[in-house]
Amino acid sequence: MKGIHLVVCVCLFLFVFNQFLFADKTMESDSLYTYKYINGIYMSEPERALNLLEGAESKKTLPLRIINELRSKAYRNMYMTKLAFVYARKSYLLDSISQKDPKHLLKMTVDLAELALLMSDHKESMRYALGGLKLAQKEKDKGAEGKLLFCIGENKWQLSFKEEAYDYFDKAIKQLQGAETKLEMAMLSYFYGMKMDYLLNDSRTEEALEVGLKREKLLKSIARLPEKNEAFLDLQYTYLYAKMSYICYLEGKYEQAEKYYQQYLSTKNAYTPDGQTYGIPYLLKSKQYRKVVDRCQDFKKLMQQQQDTVNLQYISILQKEVKAYLGLKDFEKVAALRESIISITDSVNSKDKQNAALELDAIYKATEQEEYIAEQTFQLRVRNISLAFLGCITFLTLFMLWRIWRHSTIAKYKNKMLAKFINEKLARKEDADELLIEEETEDPVVVPLDLEPDEESSEKNDLSLDEVSENHDEEEAENKKIFKDLNRIVVQDQLYLSPELSREDLAQIVHLNNARFARMIKENTGTNFNGYVNELRINYAIKLLKRHPNYTIRAIADEAGFNSTPILYSMFKKKTGMTPYEFKKAQESLG
Repeated sequence: MKGIHLVVCVCLFLFVFNQFLFADKTMESDSLYTYKYINGIYMSEPERALNLLEGAESKKTLPLRIINELRSKAYRNMYMTKLAFVYARKSYLLDSISQKDPKHLLKMTVDLAELALLMSDHKESMRYALGGLKLAQKEKDKGAEGKLLFCIGENKWQLSFKEEAYDYFDKAIKQLQGAETKLEMAMLSYFYGMKMDYLLNDSRTEEALEVGLKREKLLKSIARLPEKNEAFLDLQYTYLYAKMSYICYLEGKYEQAEKYYQQYLSTKNAYTPDGQTYGIPYLLKSKQYRKVVDRCQDFKKLMQQQQDTVNLQYISILQKEVKAYLGLKDFEKVAALRESIISITDSVNSKDKQNAALELDAIYKATEQEEYIAEQTFQLRVRNISLAFLGCITFLTLFMLWRIWRHSTIAKYKNKMLAKFINEKLARKEDADELLIEEETEDPVVVPLDLEPDEESSEKNDLSLDEVSENHDEEEAENKKIFKDLNRIVVQDQLYLSPELSREDLAQIVHLNNARFARMIKENTGTNFNGYVNELRINYAIKLLKRHPNYTIRAIADEAGFNSTPILYSMFKKKTGMTPYEFKKAQESLG
């Protein structure tokens, strides 16, 4: 027995442990579909980032606008600018519709302006940049405003509006001058570096040197920050000093150029493959061709090891190597390198065409997929609306049925109580009528005709008020006695059961004229002739309904003296508060 308990406990422990283990794996798996994780890998592993974003969309771990933003970043890193623009615009549109996160909307506006510039779509780039400026000013985001101003400047420069371009470059730089945050200072350093490149392209070396000095001063300020990034600073100094050495040499400041070159060599990044290429322009200008060849050879070996030689960067290295061999007058090497450049250029062009086709195909598939998702979403929405509508209809139907049932139950209970009350009332009336019949020993008195007041006396005008009052009291007393006798005759002989019974028939029995007869009925019943007769008929109908529950309502109406069933229904409802059918059902429930 103990062994069985032990086995059960072990199994239970393993089950619980397995559940916790599975939960940990699930949690770990879900943690991959976060903004922080995907944003950290999209540069090094863009394809994996895109796969994770597909999962994030299906699992709904991230908002769609954030997913599209990260997709745009990944495609931009893969140099698939069109796709990057497509997804950036999707994110932008979602932000524009929701209007919940203006900062993210501004971020996507900046991305769209920059991506449109990369595609040389200057009109779109300017449109987003100008629109984004207003939003950046509203949000008081200096960094975004500076980026957009610089983007406008780059558009102007590419469109050959050079002076306007430099004005916008200066506006962007001025926007961030005096910045104290590391991010804004790094952005300002980037603006200085880009402006230096544009100035060098325009052969404005003196101005480029001034900008370089400002950048050097800025980097020293960044170095004094408590949260400085040593690797970032080293990279910035590597690029700056290599560029400054080249500019100074162009300006004829050879000693200063050599000084900057030595500072360049003092950085760690100068000995990386990319860092070594930064110093090549200075080495070429200073005719240190052998060093250029050595650096180019090292870089080529690295790219060959990575099997990545079909790209513009590799062609750029070959072109620099050509210049070096020209300086060394090794024309055989120059010819061989130029053939390689032509071959690789053709491959790059072919690759670009293939990439463009793949990008267009990806855009088409993405659009097709989104249309399918939109259709599925629409169908799901229609289904949900239909289910909600059916749910409402069902609820209303059930509610109405409940109301009907409740009303029916209340009506049945009410009718039952009314029927009980009517039965008791009729029973008391029958008892009273029997007592009256037993007490009366005299024959019914029929009022003779001479009881009718003399018509001539009514025409006399000399009677006093006292005489009129006395005569009226006497008439009421006589009427009461006459009605009592008449009522006994009507009830005992069941004259009221005749549908043809008229007021004249009863007036003739008691020898009264119509006016006197009407007054008598009114004084003793409170109603008119029809009301009096119908009262008797209704009471009789009630008795029939009690005694003969199998009778139809039509038969009851005929038996009780009513000309039609509707009249019975109307009179019965008016007197009892329920229809004959309801009374019949209530009577059955009373047993």
